Amino acid sequence: MKTTNKLIFELKDGVYDSLLEDVVSYDDILRLRERLCDALSGFEKDFGQMEVSVYSAPYTIPLFGDFTEAQNGAVLSAAINSELVVVICESEDKMVHMHSEAEGILELDPWGLRRNENEVRSLKGLVRGILAELKLRGYKIGGFNAYVLGNAPFDIDEIYVPTFEILVTRAIFELFNQGELNKYELAEIGQCASNSHYDVPSGTARQLAACMGGFSFADFKKPGTPISSKVIGEVLPRDYRLVLTKLYPKAILNERTDIVALGDIVHELRQVSGIIGARVLREVTNDVLLEHAEEIRDELGDRALLRAFCYMGEIIRTLEASSYIITDDIERFINAFKSASDSRFKYIQSYGVAGAPTFEELAIAISVSDELLYDSGATAILGDGRQGISVAIAVAGRVDSYIKSMQKIFSDDSGTIISEIYEFSKNRQFRLV
Repeated sequence: MKTTNKLIFELKDGVYDSLLEDVVSYDDILRLRERLCDALSGFEKDFGQMEVSVYSAPYTIPLFGDFTEAQNGAVLSAAINSELVVVICESEDKMVHMHSEAEGILELDPWGLRRNENEVRSLKGLVRGILAELKLRGYKIGGFNAYVLGNAPFDIDEIYVPTFEILVTRAIFELFNQGELNKYELAEIGQCASNSHYDVPSGTARQLAACMGGFSFADFKKPGTPISSKVIGEVLPRDYRLVLTKLYPKAILNERTDIVALGDIVHELRQVSGIIGARVLREVTNDVLLEHAEEIRDELGDRALLRAFCYMGEIIRTLEASSYIITDDIERFINAFKSASDSRFKYIQSYGVAGAPTFEELAIAISVSDELLYDSGATAILGDGRQGISVAIAVAGRVDSYIKSMQKIFSDDSGTIISEIYEFSKNRQFRLV
């Protein structure tokens, strides 16, 4: 550990540039250096000059297979040039004091770890859940001061929370215990904290992606022992960008899409596998699915069968896309991303419901993007569409015109900026000191 003021001086003096160069691209070193300094300065402002440890991990975006994990699927994710930073030290009063850019100040007693209904869906509840899970596993815990710097794109929980979980878990563990946790245990602790205290069902794919950074692949064919690794390759060079666009305000989401009518994709896929007599769909072939098609339609309806077909194709596309990264085949990677987007739109059917035919923003976003990007990229919808976010992979030269068109179509009368631009990054989790 070193004092905050010494670390700020050394960062500005380039002492850690060789470490940062191993974590991010050369062009990103200055940006990351400034982020680390900002976090250290924020810690000093709240807690004074102290000896601290500093951690960072990237935000990641799932590109393929995100809805398949619960059925032992496979997920391909990409890190972006935006990260969370945690500065931490042990507290003198043995209490937890945390200042997060996302939610402000939170304080709690690290020994009172029962679930608190008033903390559900809050970072305070999540920290309590992490501490509870560490203690349950026999690890030491205690009070600490922490400053957490970083906001996810559009403050999306599904992007912020997994990175927060693995980074805060690692920081707390290493503060009070010897050694390091492996990526699988980090991911599992985050998953348990989400399920028990944050009240959001969670797998481990997004936590694993935040652990590894860059392009990362996780295969859950054997969920107890998943295969996960950073994918070696540079399929998307620096002339491609990732553009996230908010297609409608969160405040009116429920007015525009009937959430109940969209159904639970995971639940329906589980029902399909039950009818077939399989534990999960990953154990099933397309031929077997077709053999049970009539029974599935009779008992569950047509949408469940469509979603099962989408699942089967998504597994193949995820595996193929991972291979295209290794072989640096940009064209095939983009085509696979577009095929995945088309399949989800046609078969998952969670981007709109018949009861709201005048609100089809997600479908319009895909249609418009197809025209705007044509052979220069592709667009998909993030997750099941409930966040109302589109994800475009676009050649840098087309980004400005693409955003202007999306702004014209989807922005409100106030002219609020609705798109955020990110670069694909080799950014990964690391500890500065």
